Amino acid sequence: MKSPILITAFDSFGGRNYNPTERLLGMLPDEGIKKLLLPTSYSRAPQLLRAAVKELSPAAVVCTGLASGRSAISLEFAALNIRDADVPDNDGERASGENVIPGAPNALFTDLDLAPYARIIRDAGIPCRVSYHAGTFVCNCVYYHLLSLGVPGVFIHVPDDELSAQSPDAPRMRLEDSAKAVSIFAEELRKSVT
Repeated sequence: MKSPILITAFDSFGGRNYNPTERLLGMLPDEGIKKLLLPTSYSRAPQLLRAAVKELSPAAVVCTGLASGRSAISLEFAALNIRDADVPDNDGERASGENVIPGAPNALFTDLDLAPYARIIRDAGIPCRVSYHAGTFVCNCVYYHLLSLGVPGVFIHVPDDELSAQSPDAPRMRLEDSAKAVSIFAEELRKSVT
């Protein structure tokens, strides 16, 4: 039996009622995929990710997270060894410049060539671009841990799927399109790693 592709999403955070990546996870096909919902927590999310990678030995990992304000799917190239955000995680922890992993390199980079994946997703009619780092909140923390494990992987940021009452002109993308983009990425990734 072929190793699965592990796909992760996050629960709601920052006072939101839901996280679109959690809904997205439920829209993905089950065949050849293992799904994992992570808490928006600097400490618990990496622990759960590491445990899942150890248990499942996935062929590759695709982590997803919300990036409000973006208008395209973002394939993240690098994770930074820093935790820093204005808002606390769901455990109440507020990061202010600490390392994700003390003593580790300042940044880690995916081994995947992301440009062809972005092109394939754009060819399917979905805005997509390569982004050069995953921020400094929990998304980046999880991505840094993932890249430290030596498993082929990527972090995909998806735009909001609803207009915000606070910012009705904010960029958004239909959740179906985000799910399609992640599904396309996972299928193309499976071809290259299995």
